[in-house]
Amino acid sequence: MSNFTLKALIAAGVASKIAVDPATRQLVDEYGRSVLFHGVNVVYKIDPYIPSQGAFDIDDSLNDEDIHNLVSWGMNFVRLGVMWEGVERQPGVYDFKYLSKVNELITKMGKAGIYTMVDAHQDVFARSICGEGVPDFYAKEAIGDHASCLGPLDAYLQPWYDKINWCGNMDSYGYAKDENGDFVISDCQKINFATYYTSP
Repeated sequence: MSNFTLKALIAAGVASKIAVDPATRQLVDEYGRSVLFHGVNVVYKIDPYIPSQGAFDIDDSLNDEDIHNLVSWGMNFVRLGVMWEGVERQPGVYDFKYLSKVNELITKMGKAGIYTMVDAHQDVFARSICGEGVPDFYAKEAIGDHASCLGPLDAYLQPWYDKINWCGNMDSYGYAKDENGDFVISDCQKINFATYYTSP
C-alpha cells in the first residue's frame, strides 16, 4: 500500500491509529492487530460528481441510510471518487464548495467507522473520448489534431490495427455529440468502456 493511500486512510477521521508494521508490511491498529478493510467503490462520474445526500436511491445516494447499511454489513472502507472535472470546472478555477461536500461526506463516514481512500478517478482520459477524469478543456488541448495510438509507429502498424479493429477513430462509432462536442453518455455506454482505450 502506498504512503499516499495510508495518509488518505488516516485522514478519514476515524479515531483508531493506523500504522504500517515494517516486519509484516501490514496495516495495524494501536494494539498491533492487523487491520482488514472491507468496502465498496463510490465513484459518481457525472455532474455533480458526488453521490446524493438526499433520499435513498439504490444507484445514486450515499446518505445516512446508506452509511448505516454499509456499517451493518460489516463494511469499513469506501474508495471515494473525487473527479478532477468537479474540482476544476474552468482552467485555474477551483470549486471549493465541491471539495467541502467531499470533506463533509468523508467526515460523516469516518464518524461511522468507515475509512475513506480518496480516488482521483479517471477512465479513458476524458469525456471528449467517452471517458471521464481530465477536464474537457485540458483534454481537448492535449489531444488536439495529433491523436495517435502508438505515436510514430501508427503508420507502420495500420494494417495490423485494421485486422484486429484497433486504433479506430472515435467518430467511427457514429455517436451523437452534446453541446460541448462530447459524445453523448448513453451512446458511450453501448459498449464496454475499456474498448475506447484502443482509440487514438
